[in-house]
Amino acid sequence: MGNCCSGKADKSLSVNQVVMCPSCQARSKSVGLMTLLHQVKAPLNRSLSDKAYFFCAQVDCDTVYFSLDGLRLNREQVREPVGQKSEDPERTLCYCFDISDAMVSDEIRLTGTSSSKAFVVEQTKIKNCACDIRNPSGRCCLKEFPK
Repeated sequence: MGNCCSGKADKSLSVNQVVMCPSCQARSKSVGLMTLLHQVKAPLNRSLSDKAYFFCAQVDCDTVYFSLDGLRLNREQVREPVGQKSEDPERTLCYCFDISDAMVSDEIRLTGTSSSKAFVVEQTKIKNCACDIRNPSGRCCLKEFPK
């Protein structure tokens, strides 16, 4: 499993690089090739080269990934629905452990806390997550959880 939530970034990528999505002008963060290789449908994923890619999380934008040289990949070109681009209560928050927004919201409503979030926090501490390839954003999911 990766170090996706440990704060230790892939040195080949300028992790904090932010550019504007060419489709919607939303601030978009860089994402590694490894993420795209696992998220983009075959055979399209085989044609990706090692360059800078960016992830657009804007809900109303069809673009999921793009590059500075004009490549744009939309929702239909990725393997599964992108939770960050949805307002559906069933959307995925944690791709590593299959946790939905509805699941967490129900836990909070019933108990005042989320055992799912506590589980994810514990798993990330012991490096049992794979957000860098499982999460379409290539980043840790913990910021996606309701507070």
